[in-house]
Amino acid sequence: MDSNAHLKPNNWSSHIHFQLHLHRGAVLLPAATAQPHLRSPCTVNRQRSNSHKRRRARTHPSMDPCSSPALERNWLDLGDGLTGQISDCVLANDVADYIRFRAVCDSWRQCSAAPPADDTLARRFHPRRWIMLREPPAAPTRRRFLNSSTGECVQVDIPKLRDHEVLAPTAEGLLVLLHARKHVRLLNPMTGQLLQLPALTTLLPAMYHHRLSVHNTHFGTDFAAWGSGVADDGSTFLLCFYRLRMLGVAKLGDQSWTLLKFRDPLRTAPLMFAGRFYCVTVDCVMVLEMSPPRLEVAARRHMRVSVEMDSTHLVDNGGQLMLVHRRFSQLGSKCGRSYDLYRVDLDTRSLLPVNSLGRGRAMFMGMYCSISVPVEVFPFGSITSDTIYLSFDVDEREDTEAYHLVDTSITPAASYNLDGLVLQPHTLVDCLALCITSNIVGFQED
Repeated sequence: MDSNAHLKPNNWSSHIHFQLHLHRGAVLLPAATAQPHLRSPCTVNRQRSNSHKRRRARTHPSMDPCSSPALERNWLDLGDGLTGQISDCVLANDVADYIRFRAVCDSWRQCSAAPPADDTLARRFHPRRWIMLREPPAAPTRRRFLNSSTGECVQVDIPKLRDHEVLAPTAEGLLVLLHARKHVRLLNPMTGQLLQLPALTTLLPAMYHHRLSVHNTHFGTDFAAWGSGVADDGSTFLLCFYRLRMLGVAKLGDQSWTLLKFRDPLRTAPLMFAGRFYCVTVDCVMVLEMSPPRLEVAARRHMRVSVEMDSTHLVDNGGQLMLVHRRFSQLGSKCGRSYDLYRVDLDTRSLLPVNSLGRGRAMFMGMYCSISVPVEVFPFGSITSDTIYLSFDVDEREDTEAYHLVDTSITPAASYNLDGLVLQPHTLVDCLALCITSNIVGFQED
């Protein structure tokens, strides 16, 4: 079967499928139910060979590695020990590969542990490299996910989307869901693991309960949960409502949230980095300490930041915590935006100015979330390294698509109209920018 058989071009554009390079296999990956069937390596190689018979001369059987007696083996009977070791290595690399591995046959499945249904916080099963794409779905419960480290794209069936709202993805690749504007749940979209969290009404003061009404037209903005995630102790979840300046802390088994309020917040979204919660205030970068829950200084800010005009953006840059200061600048008689990049040095508690993201990376920056991706895994020329691409909720995105750190040049935004009835991605840059964009007027996902 063609690996792209489950992925038909949407009506918005088939161009994005080329941009995403789905040569790695855009397969349907149902969560927690039947997984896609995978074949043994020799079977796959033979099928590839058969598909190219017309374009090359027939290879002598003795030259076929899969027909060599020395290499033939029963792939379904590797033994419990070897199969278990292989499954551990596969899981350490990526949970989606692990799901495929377990779907090969009964013997492989028996030798590899199933994701525990009652432990959504188990880190080794988190789809930490996967980003849920925002686009008109092929089906009401089906979504596409992009692996930001490999460029692979898969479709996942998520039955819970029938009656749940997605408040936000987490840094671990989990989805924060809300049912009936009250019940908060945490879903692993790849494994189907689901965790019931305390009710939202136990976090909000009574004066905010009216905002849960279906008549609240600002619900999507008020309760966007960007910056939420699993704490490094593996038993605590942090629920962040940036617009409401609220942070809820709950451990496994808790019946209510512990409420923390932000101090002197700036126009920026918090970030979960290495299992710890970070945010930026008017004078420093803060980190959440857990015993008891409290915000402490992680790094002092030395640059001047305008609370009214500027914003700051935290990003996990391939394991480095970095900050972008988005500010107004005066260039002669013209005013514009500049983007200053800093590395957050947690050892010295300081911000160090830098002019490169390093290691061939690019950044996508939004008002609620920012991500860093390796350029090399995407089609050549589609993304430029050491570049900050703007999401569609950044004010200047209408005029500016990207800012290049090396020479401080600007890439103008495309000329298509963003105020149409349906905002849809036209390029790979658009696609990734939409992933980190909060609510957009006119954008329809369902």
